[in-house]
Amino acid sequence: MMETTTAMMRDMAMPAGMGLDQRAMQEAIDACSMCMQACTMCADAMGGTAGMAACASRSAMCADVCATTMRMMLRPAGMDRTAMVAMLEACIAMCAACMTECRAHADESATCAMCADACEACDGACSALLAAMADA
Repeated sequence: MMETTTAMMRDMAMPAGMGLDQRAMQEAIDACSMCMQACTMCADAMGGTAGMAACASRSAMCADVCATTMRMMLRPAGMDRTAMVAMLEACIAMCAACMTECRAHADESATCAMCADACEACDGACSALLAAMADA
């Protein structure tokens, strides 16, 4: 499946002047997808746990931001540079906030540890894409 989406990304029309490194964008798409899944699982697992409301809420918000960022990257033909930069920055900020929250109790929860790791990877991939756009 990943090979198929990677091949499709190569064939997509990219808007001029975006400075999109397709490899970096594919890595960001994959990281956003994994983070969205991990955050959704974390939000569900922590939802009814005493003292974990902030974790559940932050994880749910992070899942939403990652999903939206990923969907924007999957539609490069209609992409606007200013909007994409803002969305990547929002995703990076949300991943950092969720990662911090989940790392605080990762020792007690494998789900939170997994979520924090996914957030860290997504933060890195989105930061790399943002840096590639700035260099273009």
